[in-house]
Amino acid sequence: MNKYNLVAFVIIVVSIGWSMFVGDMLQAIVNVGFLCAFLLSLILIELVALNKKMKR
Repeated sequence: MNKYNLVAFVIIVVSIGWSMFVGDMLQAIVNVGFLCAFLLSLILIELVALNKKMKR
């Protein structure tokens, strides 16, 4: 995970914590969805990079 992905991950996790602290559970649920989508995109990027390495 590079520096920018780590910053985005931390921002999403902090926003989930803040939404739960404030009591806005709907916003927290939406943020969890964004976190899942972000992590899935990172996994797909790594799988594509691994597939390109294996083809060489």
